[in-house]
Amino acid sequence: MLTRVLPAARRPLVSVIVPVYRVEAYLPRCLDSLCGQTYGHLEIVVVNDGSPDGCGDIMRDYAARDPRLRLIFQDNAGLGAARNAGLAAATGDFVVFVDSDDYVTPDYVSRMVHVARRSGAQVVICNFFVVLPSGVRVPFPLMTARRSLTGEQAGQRALDLLSIPTFAWNKLYARELFTEPGIAFPSIYYEDVATIARVLARAERVAVTHKPLYHYCLRSSGIVGNFNGRNVRDYLRAVDYVRHFIWDEGLWLEWGRTYRGFLRRVETQLVVSIQARRDLPLTDRLRASRLVGLEIDRLRTAPTSSPRGPDHALDLDVADVFRDLVPHRTPRVAADAGGAAGPGGRAARVRA
Repeated sequence: MLTRVLPAARRPLVSVIVPVYRVEAYLPRCLDSLCGQTYGHLEIVVVNDGSPDGCGDIMRDYAARDPRLRLIFQDNAGLGAARNAGLAAATGDFVVFVDSDDYVTPDYVSRMVHVARRSGAQVVICNFFVVLPSGVRVPFPLMTARRSLTGEQAGQRALDLLSIPTFAWNKLYARELFTEPGIAFPSIYYEDVATIARVLARAERVAVTHKPLYHYCLRSSGIVGNFNGRNVRDYLRAVDYVRHFIWDEGLWLEWGRTYRGFLRRVETQLVVSIQARRDLPLTDRLRASRLVGLEIDRLRTAPTSSPRGPDHALDLDVADVFRDLVPHRTPRVAADAGGAAGPGGRAARVRA
């Protein structure tokens, strides 16, 4: 566990990592919110993940006006790879992730750093606003975790998917947490579900502020309409990463009840999302739901081998059930800068 605490006299450098893909309509709002932070000791690492639109020009324009921006351009490799590239380039004492179609309050970084220094925590989590397509802001009502937890307590709470949501964003992390062996975002949708509980569990102390400081923006493009076989497979892959983490860390018995509850919630989310696809024949929806149930049963058992790299495959095959759902869309490697929280979450929202 990480226990290093910064000297009180030194103001820490914070690296803000912004993955970018097809968000030219939203990127200026995001960068404005970061360049306008009341906490000035920042580096803003903006990672263009092969975006085919005008995001690159927007990034260069902002970098010309604010020297704190550091730009990275790479071929499209997915959101997990973009986050990893930002982490590799970051030099700060702390890191935060901001998705490029979201934005933050002017005092976001300042408040998060203040909580970290006051509490000695290696991770700080804030509440957030859900911004509806109409522009209405709704504070997320279900983040009920108490203000101070151990890392293991926070990791377990993350598996309930609500009291500490498994988003990569809305958190400030000591950068050293991501330099430990085995910590990297996989190249799948729901890469944060696969990773965040492990990161939290490695911290000595986690602090929570219930003040909403982050704006999580929903788009009007249909969430349910974009949910397909890849969403199902990758969400279950993310669960498999969690399963292996619990087993590898010797927490299988200690976290067993929490993990079984996590599986029940995942199965419910997936089945509800599948059944919401009313454009599909009922027989296909029922078949996909049965396949999910079979895979959840397998994930209840202890693993017998390690995951085969970041894209290890599961036995589940539901792609044919969802074929031709969105023929007008162009497939890409992985979820874009919006990230993913689970079915009906960001991965479905932003794949446009």
